[in-house]
Amino acid sequence: MKVFHSHPLLRGAFVLTCTSFIGRLIGFFYRIFLSGLIGAEGIGIYHLIFPVYALCISFCAAGIQTAISRFTAANIAVGNKKGALEILQTGLTCSILFSLFCSFLLYLFSRPISVFFLHESRCEELLKIMAFAIPFAAIHSCINGYYIGLKQTAIPAVSQFIEQVVRIGGTWLLWQICLEKNIVITPALAVTSMVIEEAISSLFCIIAIILKTGSPSYFSFRAFFSFKNHAKSILSLSFPITLNRVVLNFLQSIEALCIPARLRLYGLTSSESLSLYGVLTGMTLPLLLFPSAVTISLSTLLLPAVSEAQSTHNAKKLADTVEKTVSGCLVLGIFCTGLFFFWGKELGMLLFDNELCGSFLLILSFICPFLYLTGTLASILNGLGKTSAVFFNNLFCIMIRIAFLFFLIPILGIRGFLWGFLVSQLLLVFLHFYSLKKELSFHLDTFSILLKPATAIFLSYGITCIFSGIFHNFSPLFSLIVVIGFYSLFYLFFLFLWKVFPLSAR
Repeated sequence: MKVFHSHPLLRGAFVLTCTSFIGRLIGFFYRIFLSGLIGAEGIGIYHLIFPVYALCISFCAAGIQTAISRFTAANIAVGNKKGALEILQTGLTCSILFSLFCSFLLYLFSRPISVFFLHESRCEELLKIMAFAIPFAAIHSCINGYYIGLKQTAIPAVSQFIEQVVRIGGTWLLWQICLEKNIVITPALAVTSMVIEEAISSLFCIIAIILKTGSPSYFSFRAFFSFKNHAKSILSLSFPITLNRVVLNFLQSIEALCIPARLRLYGLTSSESLSLYGVLTGMTLPLLLFPSAVTISLSTLLLPAVSEAQSTHNAKKLADTVEKTVSGCLVLGIFCTGLFFFWGKELGMLLFDNELCGSFLLILSFICPFLYLTGTLASILNGLGKTSAVFFNNLFCIMIRIAFLFFLIPILGIRGFLWGFLVSQLLLVFLHFYSLKKELSFHLDTFSILLKPATAIFLSYGITCIFSGIFHNFSPLFSLIVVIGFYSLFYLFFLFLWKVFPLSAR
């Protein structure tokens, strides 16, 4: 507890993690609800537009959000609160202008994008609706970046929670309207809900920032005189980050869109390939990434924390932060490997009534430690200013995955993608560690953070199996929840027994 109260990174991560878990839980039930409304093929069509959305957000907000976080942390460190607000205003102005331009182009060229890029004409309507969400997403990304720079996680956490609540509430309301008016339910319903969600979330962030300053005076036209002073700094820092993310997201878009196309070469019909794509992206990966709420929260806060420690030349704090966060990610990842390996098929059937989802979970369970670790390592490297290393590491691994897609999916089917995903994540963690070791000296107790947790999952599973027979007469869902609960408790018991916990005081 003493370490928790004295460590702002842990406190902030705790707040973000709690709200992220609640939000993800709501979002998870939303996915189950949505899959029932539009089916696996509808989920596949719905997820086809997200690479385009990610590409737009990368261009409009991703780099600027990172720049706002870094410059805000730097200004606050020297007591310049007004300068931090001016940074926010300048970043907001740039991001809004870029987002409006991007939305206009997306709406105008929705037809050729859907036909020639997505290879699915039914996406045209979805892209037009989605275009309205981009400016709102840019606004709340920038404001959240400001609060992360302040190390105040309440507003980003609440806005994240609001997004999930509004998304499921909006979808349910639109569903009721469609039923009442006998309107055919399509993926457009989910995209419309996404626009409403982004609008409400950005409105909340705007109100929060105005209330924080005491008045909207910082956002008057007088404040725009500071624009020229800060725009150059923000854009010069954000440009390489934006370029990196645009290139990476473009390649990830190609990767995502190639999956259905290459599956057709394997012999599947268009409907079958979209359904399989929907199971993978709309069911399996969200479930696999559900526990990453912890690591994503840590990654969000790591960048300003590492930047601050580097600016004060506090090598000990840097090493301590790296060791604890990396150890925590590995301990969580190994736990999830056991969870999805031992109970993946049951989870897939009970949650989505889809056996294929369970099979995917079992195969991809081994990727969890590496999947949760890559974002953390990338945030540390970005905080150290090594954005180029992050870019080239990611670029190389995406190219590996694309190679697997092109050459193995026509032969092995979806297993070609799964193996490519596993290989690329292993390689990415190795490259990130190599880049980090060149910049920073730190030590990881391999025995404590790898072998002990790995032993713990097998012992926990074995003991849990002894008790599992007691719950056979209960409903399958209740039995699974209780069994996983026992597995979790025994795993924690062994971690405490063997003093594995990385967050204990030194």
